[in-house]
Amino acid sequence: MRYIRCTYDAWSFLVEEETGFVREVCYGGERLASAIYSAVRGIDWSTYPVIISDLRWGNSWCSWWTQAQGAPFTWKTEVEASADGFHMSIDGTPTETFHTCRTGLCILHPLSVCGQAVTVRHVDGSEEPSAFPTLVAPHQPFLEMAGMQYRTPSGVQVDITLEGEVFETEDQRNWSDASFKTYCHRLGEGKPYTIEAGQRVWQQVRIRCAGKPQVFASPREREAPMPALSVWLDTLDADALRILQEAGFTRVATDAVESLGKVAGMVVDLRLRTGDIVRLQPVNPPANGSTLWLVSDRWTPEAEEVVRHVREQWQPLGWELGYGPSANFAELNRSRPPQGVFDWLSTAASPQVHTFDAWSILQNADSFASIGATMQSFGGDVRLCVAPLRFESRFSGEDPRADSPLAAAYLILALASIAEGGFGRVVTGRTSQVLHNGSPVGTVFQDILSVAPHTVRRSERNGVQVVQFSGARGSVTYAVNPSPQEQEGVPPFSFRKEE
Repeated sequence: MRYIRCTYDAWSFLVEEETGFVREVCYGGERLASAIYSAVRGIDWSTYPVIISDLRWGNSWCSWWTQAQGAPFTWKTEVEASADGFHMSIDGTPTETFHTCRTGLCILHPLSVCGQAVTVRHVDGSEEPSAFPTLVAPHQPFLEMAGMQYRTPSGVQVDITLEGEVFETEDQRNWSDASFKTYCHRLGEGKPYTIEAGQRVWQQVRIRCAGKPQVFASPREREAPMPALSVWLDTLDADALRILQEAGFTRVATDAVESLGKVAGMVVDLRLRTGDIVRLQPVNPPANGSTLWLVSDRWTPEAEEVVRHVREQWQPLGWELGYGPSANFAELNRSRPPQGVFDWLSTAASPQVHTFDAWSILQNADSFASIGATMQSFGGDVRLCVAPLRFESRFSGEDPRADSPLAAAYLILALASIAEGGFGRVVTGRTSQVLHNGSPVGTVFQDILSVAPHTVRRSERNGVQVVQFSGARGSVTYAVNPSPQEQEGVPPFSFRKEE
């Protein structure tokens, strides 16, 4: 991926040549947006791929044309930093009528704004005092927007003006993204909507800042207890399971009751949908500490009935009880079970719900600390788990990068963030990865478990994230580069095991 860097005075931003994403919009030391981009979403929320043409740029500006492949829409984008601040606009007209769930601009705000007071300007001219949520907001914190004004953590005053559409802001941590997203078009108006042939689509975002930008010191070092690792069982070969145990794995996860007889003596996370449990004959857990997970995306009266059944039929056999959604934290956050019912609560997660590039994937690893804090706020004394943590998007299927250095780098950063969120367990990876000698993800698993880790420590050094797993048998340290430039000899979006 190639980037064009534009600067003016204290302003800077990068333009991704292949996609038209504008990244790292900064004012001095303040990161105001991790990305600003325009996209065309289909009637099923899929994002059309794009072709960029007529790309032009100068020191402080850039412009290009974008064609959405699969939709009859081409638009021109202009982005510039000047004495009047930063602005980005899109302007286009479809050649045919088409239907879309969203077409236009989106801004990704970094999590550094969490807790900051904000004044929301509405499309009717009114203003509303509010704040960027600290805990994960189940629903949109800001609606009917024409702009917003807030102060950054260092005190710089930021004013964002939004034109050409009605905008809303959602908390993307609900989908394990490390950002808030301000997007065009009201979700509540129904989806999809229609853009007519010949109808002009023009939108603009303008950012102005006042105050002296700051230069920040590196973030403080963070240390947290290491969560227990549970690997997804995708083979029942006896020799493979023996090798797995020798590698230090004592816990596996499965959704197949019939596999329990093959893993005697191993602690199991058995994940079953609530609708399936009542039809199954209760079985004994293969080892103490095994958890029966009720998987449901909504807490309903039917789910309550299943819980009563499980507590009567399964729990007396020695199973701990857990509950969680199948796909994202949003489902749990919007439909919370009562306290005191379960031993464990879980959230499923993937870094590829909304974006699929390497930069976004590694940035999204930082979402788990606030997800954990939110779960603790409504879960009471319950213990927390991430299950399952998938690199792949469940919506896009197979991903050839799922066993790559990028996936291993994401795993390292995600484990640090999960630990900082107070999670006691994480279900991730597959047994076939652990058993494959050439697997970067499997090698990281084996290296981490070889030290019997009990703590995770994270710090930053010259743009590199340094993550150390320490335990009874020593420590293992990784340097992860989350940027598109080589840092300290670590390739972009990759990692290195420190000696």
